[in-house]
Amino acid sequence: MAAIEEAKGPDFSALPEGCIARVVSLTSPADACRLATLSPAFKSACDSDVVWASFLPPERPQTVSRSVSSLKELYFSLCDDPVLIGDGKMSYSLDRHSGKKCIMLSARALSITWGDTPIYWSWTCLPNSRFAEVAELIDVCWLEIRGMISSGMLSPETHYAAYLVFKITPASHGFEFQPVEVEARFAGDEAGKREHSVYLSRENNTRGWQSRQRFRHAGGSLMLAPAEGSGNYPKERQDGWSEIELGEFLTKEGQDGEVEMSVMETKGGNWKAGLVVEGIEIRPKDGK
Repeated sequence: MAAIEEAKGPDFSALPEGCIARVVSLTSPADACRLATLSPAFKSACDSDVVWASFLPPERPQTVSRSVSSLKELYFSLCDDPVLIGDGKMSYSLDRHSGKKCIMLSARALSITWGDTPIYWSWTCLPNSRFAEVAELIDVCWLEIRGMISSGMLSPETHYAAYLVFKITPASHGFEFQPVEVEARFAGDEAGKREHSVYLSRENNTRGWQSRQRFRHAGGSLMLAPAEGSGNYPKERQDGWSEIELGEFLTKEGQDGEVEMSVMETKGGNWKAGLVVEGIEIRPKDGK
């Protein structure tokens, strides 16, 4: 019987709550939630402000602090309900698993070529957007959307990715078989230049089209059509919008460079319409 008791190991629940909280604060939000299920003593320690203060970034919007009763509640409030910052042109939230910062630039915070010319773009409000305005493409042959953010606004030592958040309307045209060039990298980093092609419409990602036309003509050369389900096509988000990855980059401690992001289609020459842009979201790649 004594051997069985010894095999169980020490009872960490007997430790003072402050000691448990200090140890848990060195883990991660996901670990803290798991450890809270071990015992009432662990739950009390894991729910304490000592633990969740370590997971919250030191610089954060204070607008939600008065409406929450604990730092754990504040943490998940910032995960689930993005806070508008920068005169309402950006939003701030936290990645639920890592606690790293997520920033979204609204369409108004982006540089959109001819964006203020009513015959090419219009500005409207949509009930499911976090921002007051979104940009809707009326008709252009030259699509150019650029965004920029200081890496100092993001969490250091983090693998980030940037995503265009958008919708394609039922009346859209010009995107069915036309790839667009996208990229995200530090300004001036020619070595990190990774421009690549993606599609904003799913219309060309069907089995019928794949069986009829495996190759397409572009710029005088034959290009292999991307495989169905590849990362070159947009994904549906839980908030009802779609997103496509523009690129990824790594932030470093003490670094404060400018990250440039772009969405371009200037080579095809065809007219395009029906793209609704909410913004560009920058968040940790796979929660890391």
